[in-house]
Amino acid sequence: MDSENTDKYNGQKLFLFIFECVMALAYVAISIVLLFTPLFNQRIQEGLRIGLGVLLGLYGLFRVYRAYKKITLKDE
Repeated sequence: MDSENTDKYNGQKLFLFIFECVMALAYVAISIVLLFTPLFNQRIQEGLRIGLGVLLGLYGLFRVYRAYKKITLKDE
């Protein structure tokens, strides 16, 4: 029975890790769209669009770094 619980726990950890990576990449992708495409030029003021793009990009990079640290600490 312990093996079943361990497998379930490992599956949950893997799912959460993949979800964390996908969300981090989504933040970076949204940041790129806000900063480098004219998609939201008419709907969002330029200053707000740039500020939001930079913040989302930094947060996404932080999440990528955190996911990377989780992998490296797990391997040690």
